Amino acid sequence: MATGKDTRGSQGKGGMDWSSGVRPGVVQRPPDPAPNEQHIPWTLLVTVVVMCLVLVIALPVMGVMYMDMNNATNAALNEIRKMKELRLKILKERLDADRRPTQGDDPAQ
Repeated sequence: MATGKDTRGSQGKGGMDWSSGVRPGVVQRPPDPAPNEQHIPWTLLVTVVVMCLVLVIALPVMGVMYMDMNNATNAALNEIRKMKELRLKILKERLDADRRPTQGDDPAQ
């Protein structure tokens, strides 16, 4: 029959049909030639090495940078506080100088 669908070889686990008229069913991987041999994929090894580098190098560097930023912020805040105190002192001195009578002024008037 022309409209019939052949699904004999395309069913996977559970009897699901993964094939269509455009693409074939799911391709099965060939069996491992040595199933008892223990091997680690190189991508996993590279990933573990990169993560170790991140933990050993990047985290301490970021910690030092954070401490440096904190110290710089504290130093800037101290300088701002000192500048405000100096400004207040200067303004107070100017105000006192304006209130003092000069030698030519007559305090009785």
